[in-house]
Amino acid sequence: MDKSDLRRVVRARRAAVPPSVRAERDGAILVGLGELVSAGMVVCAYVPDDDEAGGSGLLSRLVDSGARVLLPVSPEVGPLGWAEYAGPADLAPGRFGIPVPSAPPGGPETIAVADLVLVPAVAVDHRGNRLGRGGGYYDRSLQFAGPRSRLLALLDSENVVERVPVEAHDRRVDGVITEKGLLDFETWHSAE
Repeated sequence: MDKSDLRRVVRARRAAVPPSVRAERDGAILVGLGELVSAGMVVCAYVPDDDEAGGSGLLSRLVDSGARVLLPVSPEVGPLGWAEYAGPADLAPGRFGIPVPSAPPGGPETIAVADLVLVPAVAVDHRGNRLGRGGGYYDRSLQFAGPRSRLLALLDSENVVERVPVEAHDRRVDGVITEKGLLDFETWHSAE
């Protein structure tokens, strides 16, 4: 299955889940995330839309945990910039209608200060290969993440799949948080 076909299948799978079940799963994902985030951490996150796991409570969970939250700002081309999140009232529509903070964004290298980078994903396989929405913004941006930055995706468990098609520019994640908990690929591979 190519990336477009897999993207279509996986997105349809999430859309078919009743909203109440989706909300339950999102709550469990946020509980798992809350166990990893502590006061003072810097987290590069994103504003999830309706078809992304984690749901609308993602940013509140991070702020309530005491994290400093940075959100992506999409340029016309190239890697993402990052701006500090100051609360929901501070967000305004940015490129592609994606909410962004009013603060001027730092450059792509700003991601290097993050302890944790939450990477949007449609699917991830057990090797950490991630399928995004197809714009390549995160693949171009993750190269700037620091060596200690942990890269995690938030997904429903059925969207952790056997295989994601990979191209040379694709960047892997270190793990996935699902409603069932953390799947850490380093731990998983070392147990094989």
